[in-house]
Amino acid sequence: MSDPGTGRPVPAADQARLDALARRVNDSIVALRPEEGAAALEELLRAFPDHPKIQQIAVCAAVIGFAWPLERGPYAARSAERPSAADLDLVFFHADRPTAASGFHDPIDYMGVLALSLESAMITAPQARRILLTDEATPVPDTLPVHEVRRFPLDVALLMYERMRVQEAYLRDRPTGRCSVLMDSDIVVNREPSVVFGEGFDVALTWRPMYIDAPFNGGVMFVARGEAGASFFRRTLACYDALAADRLVTSRFPRDLRGWWGDQYALAVTAGYREIAAYHASGVCVDGVAVRFLPCSEYNYTPTPGPNREAGSLHSKYFVHFKGNRKDGQEHYLRQMRKRFRRRT
Repeated sequence: MSDPGTGRPVPAADQARLDALARRVNDSIVALRPEEGAAALEELLRAFPDHPKIQQIAVCAAVIGFAWPLERGPYAARSAERPSAADLDLVFFHADRPTAASGFHDPIDYMGVLALSLESAMITAPQARRILLTDEATPVPDTLPVHEVRRFPLDVALLMYERMRVQEAYLRDRPTGRCSVLMDSDIVVNREPSVVFGEGFDVALTWRPMYIDAPFNGGVMFVARGEAGASFFRRTLACYDALAADRLVTSRFPRDLRGWWGDQYALAVTAGYREIAAYHASGVCVDGVAVRFLPCSEYNYTPTPGPNREAGSLHSKYFVHFKGNRKDGQEHYLRQMRKRFRRRT
């Protein structure tokens, strides 16, 4: 490890100690007990306050160590009557921003991306209702194939927080007999999704094992009939508020976590990091709400960047997420999808 301030290598004796500290911190995070590595982390931060890897470790430790009091237990599977395809809402979210919310993605024609996503929904789930949640200013073309546009006052500088807030508002007002898939604008609806609701969860989150601090991706979430889903989102919003106000957590982030990534942390803290690790193959019960974990690899799949991929390998995925700079591949994939469904008919 070199000193990022001077570029000079660290003396061997100091390097050995720093390596030992890093192992101690990493082990505590993997064990989901970051408090056990807190002193070692502070020493690392004093030695290398601007080192990006140490900053990343500090973020993990702060978020995983944040305690939010809810009653949690194992998920208990139960049967449920599968809704008809007409009882399903496919709920997309988009609001224009002058720059990418992440701060590092390329400029994107999001209305063009959304139009392709909505087209995919028309192909695979034609009976579902297509809803767009947006702000009061974003222009929405009359040609956009959406049944309803719902506008809310929101702060686009806090986009991830506002997305969750308007999703909760939608769920609060939703007829109790509806099922919903809450989605980003860059999601291809790859299979008819009403079958997913044949299992009796209240909420299903799509999880990925490779990110210990952010195990869920909020780009696809399933909310079954009834009021329990809205209740879960209210709890998660309260957790999000507390995370965004916590002194230790905010000190680890270069900017307001309500703008980007914070929703993923709020979902994980609400579900419980230790419970996610213990019950990742099924789910958890949070204050009486049955929260199912569905693997991103099947229900919120992120393809390899670029247009030159085998479309046939993606047919089994329920949703394909062209996130970040993968969006150039979405139009290519839709061309293949159109051909595939024309052959079926």
